[in-house]
Amino acid sequence: EAHLVLANAQGDYTAEINSILKQLPEGSYTEIQFEDDLAALYKVFDVFVHVPIDAQAEAFGQTYVEALAAEIPSVFTLSGVAREFIVDNKNALVVNYKNPEEIFLAVKKILVDYNLRSTLVINGSNSIVSKFDQQIMINKLMQIYNS
Repeated sequence: EAHLVLANAQGDYTAEINSILKQLPEGSYTEIQFEDDLAALYKVFDVFVHVPIDAQAEAFGQTYVEALAAEIPSVFTLSGVAREFIVDNKNALVVNYKNPEEIFLAVKKILVDYNLRSTLVINGSNSIVSKFDQQIMINKLMQIYNS
């Protein structure tokens, strides 16, 4: 009963992605080339999955911040900024790189465990506020420029 949503899945691997998608049942996925209303897009997800293939694949990774701010329980690999604040079983579930079985099991775990889902949502939102709150970011910039 799952429905896959691929947002902005284009680039060097487009042909490979399209080949894999052809193996899925008709109607089981949606491709979105570009979405202006990201807040609304995040709210349609039961689980958000963002799993770059290595620690350097994600330059900043704002999507980690956006998903947790939208209070969507998430499955991540530790890439980009995620290495600074994502904690397995605290604010998201963390899986190893290039491990589809772990991704599947993590998604399934979130879907069946209400307590875990609630914990991830609460802690995810709190970790965004404590790390990326506007005033905190302004204070950090002030410290940098006043040094």
